Amino acid sequence: MALQFFTVIPVNKNLPMEKRAITGMYSIFPWIGAGIGAIACLVLYFEWSPLMTGFSIVLLGAVLSGGLHMDGYIDTSDAFFSYKDRLKRFEILEDPRVGAFGVMAVVFLVIGKVIIISEVLSTESFHWIFVMLIPFFSRALLGILFSVTNSAKTSGLAYYFKGKMNVNVVTIATACHFFVGLVVLGWMTNWVVSVTIAAVLFAFICLFRSWVLKNFGGVTGDLLGASVEISEVLLWLTLLLLFS
Repeated sequence: MALQFFTVIPVNKNLPMEKRAITGMYSIFPWIGAGIGAIACLVLYFEWSPLMTGFSIVLLGAVLSGGLHMDGYIDTSDAFFSYKDRLKRFEILEDPRVGAFGVMAVVFLVIGKVIIISEVLSTESFHWIFVMLIPFFSRALLGILFSVTNSAKTSGLAYYFKGKMNVNVVTIATACHFFVGLVVLGWMTNWVVSVTIAAVLFAFICLFRSWVLKNFGGVTGDLLGASVEISEVLLWLTLLLLFS
């Protein structure tokens, strides 16, 4: 089910939308990110410039996820920067059209992400595991946010999934994934990087949750998608600052 909903991989099978299946889908979601990152690692074998490699990593991440999280980021940008009341923001989130703020935000996001990744690729401390684990951590972060934050609406897929899934199981499973990812990161690079990434992720979860509660009253699918995109840029930026 996770492949069917969160990637472009065709799964031609009618899967049951039951509690067990939905709980399992969110419990393994970080590994979907790891899989996307693993595929993106393949571009490292080509002797391309850091800029071309960075662009390819960003492109593959967007294509393999079907642009799902980027779409959420665009809608969130349109809604937030409209500076309207909460009800109007929800209307903008549900509007399939893209506004000027969404266009500007995604342009800055993509350009910034490509540049930051390119700079990290150019450092002596770069390790291929970063390409694999950053999508892993961003999806794990989404799982935690979804589990600990109320839904902003009483309709939509996010609301439906939240009502069906076992929150405690998803929270515990995702926390375990976080721990495994941090151990692997520390073992393959160094523990300063691992501890710093853990601190940044914890701070982001707290701050982003506070922001969505203040501005939207909870989470929606679009806001969760935005958290994935923003957290990935933040994690790459953290690495750049560490290695500079």
